[in-house]
Amino acid sequence: MSNEPHELGLKPSLALPTPQTLSKRRILSLDEIEGADLALVGGKAFRLAQLRKYGFSVPPGLVLTTEFFKAQIMAAKLTPLWAGSPDIAVTAEALNWLADALKLKPLAPELSSEFESRLQQTYTPEVDSFAVRSSVIDEDHRDHSFAGMHLTELGVPRSALPIAITRCWASALSGPTVKYRQVHGLSIQSIRVALIIQPLLSPEIAGVAFTINPLTGARDEIIIEATWGLGNSLVAGHIQPYYYKIAAQPPDYPLIEQQAGIVPPVSAKTTRGDQPLTVTQIGELARQLEQIQALMGEPQDIEWAYQDHCFFFLQTRPAAVVPSAQSTQNREWTHHGYAQHLPPLPSPLFAAFLEAIQPQLTRFLTELGININHLAPLEKFILGRPYLNLTLIKAAITQVGLTSGSLLHLLGDTKAASAGALFTVDWKTAWAARAIYRSIWQQTRQLDDTLANVQAAINQTIANLSLPKAGLSSDLLLAQLRRQSQQYGHIKTVQLTLTLSRIILTGLGAKLLPTSIQPPITTLTTAAVQGADLFQERLHHRLVELGQWVQSQAVQIGQAQPGNFPESSVQSEEFKQKFTALLATYGHYATHDVDPGQPRYDEMPDTLLAMIAAHAQSKTGYESAEIKRAAELSQIPWWRQWLLHPLLTRLRKVLIKQDQLHENLVKFIMAVRQWHLALGQIWSAAGWLETPQDIFWLTLEEIERTLRVEEGLAVTLSSTIQARKETYDMYAKTTTPFVIKDTEVPAIQLGYGSSNGSGAADVFIGLPISPGQARGTVVVVRQPDEFNQIADNVILVMPSTDPAWLALLSSAAGLIVETGGLLSHGSVIAREYGLPAVANIPQATQRFHTGDKVLVDGSTGVIQLLERRPTSTP
Repeated sequence: MSNEPHELGLKPSLALPTPQTLSKRRILSLDEIEGADLALVGGKAFRLAQLRKYGFSVPPGLVLTTEFFKAQIMAAKLTPLWAGSPDIAVTAEALNWLADALKLKPLAPELSSEFESRLQQTYTPEVDSFAVRSSVIDEDHRDHSFAGMHLTELGVPRSALPIAITRCWASALSGPTVKYRQVHGLSIQSIRVALIIQPLLSPEIAGVAFTINPLTGARDEIIIEATWGLGNSLVAGHIQPYYYKIAAQPPDYPLIEQQAGIVPPVSAKTTRGDQPLTVTQIGELARQLEQIQALMGEPQDIEWAYQDHCFFFLQTRPAAVVPSAQSTQNREWTHHGYAQHLPPLPSPLFAAFLEAIQPQLTRFLTELGININHLAPLEKFILGRPYLNLTLIKAAITQVGLTSGSLLHLLGDTKAASAGALFTVDWKTAWAARAIYRSIWQQTRQLDDTLANVQAAINQTIANLSLPKAGLSSDLLLAQLRRQSQQYGHIKTVQLTLTLSRIILTGLGAKLLPTSIQPPITTLTTAAVQGADLFQERLHHRLVELGQWVQSQAVQIGQAQPGNFPESSVQSEEFKQKFTALLATYGHYATHDVDPGQPRYDEMPDTLLAMIAAHAQSKTGYESAEIKRAAELSQIPWWRQWLLHPLLTRLRKVLIKQDQLHENLVKFIMAVRQWHLALGQIWSAAGWLETPQDIFWLTLEEIERTLRVEEGLAVTLSSTIQARKETYDMYAKTTTPFVIKDTEVPAIQLGYGSSNGSGAADVFIGLPISPGQARGTVVVVRQPDEFNQIADNVILVMPSTDPAWLALLSSAAGLIVETGGLLSHGSVIAREYGLPAVANIPQATQRFHTGDKVLVDGSTGVIQLLERRPTSTP
């Protein structure tokens, strides 16, 4: 990326402009354009100046600024037609007349003299063929590009430049351009026009490129069109170019698809073959295209030319992408299940990962044959919180002939259970959707191989994620960064396959259960997981064992006292050995282990010590809820048990595979965290970040841009992070509903919550996750370290059920949580304790208050508020 201006006729020594010219800034070279000159030179010239500043090859150019254009209007006494006056309105007819007048009037003598002087100062006499392009102030925007509207003059002799200048000015004021402005709601008053004058290249190859697929919006694809010679015929659509679709995967940039164009006459071709670009040239061009995108901060539409073994860039503007059809439905979103592995506000880096993989998930569902009817994405962030597309899930279920109030209830649709049968099958629709079932079944049958491939791919990705260090090329780091999001997307598609398999199996099993056993999903999941050695449960049991060991040691030395933690026990060598072994096995986990921005246990071992301390002080022993579920199933007719057995066996395998996949995901996220921390360390040492951990406040796109452009953008990172932290502080103070519709999002007031409020109902319906009934006094616990506030036989109300909270359960009579799934840590342990529990109660920690009297029914998911706390209760 080096400019070679002398090769294009630029004089090596430039005379400085006169003070008068400098003050008016009517003519500027591309290298004289400054950061505040956008309104003076227009977007096209401004972006070309940015490219030259950062070392891209751009032909040198002079810019006739809007001040030059305005001076010509004033000298010709045409200002009222252009800007209007109290007596004259600016109309399309007036601008057409003005356009004709500009073409007929020569440049004002002062302007002509100034222009000729700068032209002679800038270019050698041998340069006698120029390109004149418009740079109108409001053109080349994403939603109004003016593509092809403004005249471009190519091959203009030096002597004819004044004529070309007035013709290009006129094109910005002519009928079609003015009509385009009116259609797009743009002002036609005081249209400001700048022009770029550059030596005309004589390229071997030329073309256009998009750093995003303009038809699909896929950001992991680059589209290049190329032809021999000048690219003006290609841009105008007069020829069929060669087409290349490239994967945005540096450093190789593999070719996904190519289509041959119309082969020009032999005389117009080079001797290199029948294709304009070689594989090497494609890779080099793609690399520079991505660097331009990184510099501009968004996908670009770029005109380029290849001459003298160098790629030159003639224009770059925001890419206009075919807008996806918007759903007319008011989509519904649920916050279900995220609290099990994510903090209330995940890191911006994780949010970027999740949003980046949505096209992969959409393609996966489409390939299965599910018509999502423009309901995508499957997941998105609302005010810093992840939400699942409940409307899309409902549509998918309906397409395969299922009606599952139980499943939708599990996902947070609290109205689903009362809407009708918990599970029904429309066999006619199911038969029509048999191709979808066949696709899902084929995916399920291949799960063993798929999981093995995923594990191998994760291991390979981890092995290739060499920690960033000073001196590594940006291409290598970019390739590693992109592999991270691609691998995460692959993992999520496998998770989606397992979820679909689980839905179908529990649905079929529900048809074999009597109506007296409710809810069917809870019953079947509990029965299938019985006795399974799930990795996610082993940590909890290991913590309980260590807590019991600490307590037993304290008893032996006479230090055991109720409510006190025996500190001396954890100082022993034996405990240190046990704790070291625990960290070696589970140190890569975290309280919220899917977010790379969250510290791992081996970084913060005190978190595990606190859990062990809590278990050492808690009661032990419980009655297994799984035994009760087994007893329920043993009472159904034998033939139903016989039919259920293979379904439960298959469901058990699916649940075990989900557990194995999650373990692999956690290892992968740990490697991703280490990679970003190493990069953050480099940037922190360079003064770009305050701490290495600040890198988790950046998005993938911001990290890519910084890797590409480095010092040019790195100085803005700290201010970007500070602003984002302030925004997230506001998000943290904002209450968002557990289930929300698109139209309700604007009603949420930052710092407060939705205008609908949470209500003050006496009956709440949630997801039953552990059967039984319990009556008691509410204790709201918002932080795990509030252990000392917990008395025996109370109803705990908590935000989630991650491992940090589990030690509290042995002291409770019942449990209410804001969010959590059937297989979350807390749900499993609640069933082991025989603790009635209900999940998916939005804003439970706000709706209930310490001192309230409630009845919790973990079999039906119903919570009754029996008595509000006395107002005097603190």
